[in-house]
Amino acid sequence: MTTTPTSPPTGDSRPGPRPAPPELAALADVLAGEQAAVYAYGVVGGQAGPEHRKAAMAGLSAHALQRDLLAARLSTAGAPQLAAPPGYTLPFGVSSVADARRLAVHVELTLAARYADLVGAAVPARRDEAAGWLARCAVQARGWGATPQPFPGLPERVSP
Repeated sequence: MTTTPTSPPTGDSRPGPRPAPPELAALADVLAGEQAAVYAYGVVGGQAGPEHRKAAMAGLSAHALQRDLLAARLSTAGAPQLAAPPGYTLPFGVSSVADARRLAVHVELTLAARYADLVGAAVPARRDEAAGWLARCAVQARGWGATPQPFPGLPERVSP
């Protein structure tokens, strides 16, 4: 694994109207996903082995920055936020490098689906940004070993 996350997210400098309830709900859902990603990447880093630890820690850092950005956006919009729980139930046991890589793929693809929902809910002034976040998740998933997807975040669009 030689890929590392792209540059960390930046603050919102885009003009645009206050997010409507559907966009706020999608932002809150993505924030919850980013909170879970931070936890999961801690596990990935602990099990990824020395050859993948740097990438895991870069992923943890990028997701923590994104979490903070999304929390600030929701706060600025006056939307309530739920605190992250102290722990999460992982989707499967992680006790090897292969499991850690599979967890990183799972995290990124799950987030890609949440970002796809945000793309659909965002106003045009913020849609490109949300699509960029979705693309970053797809690239990271691929770096951890995911199979390329024609429509990242939209598995229902893929023919069997």
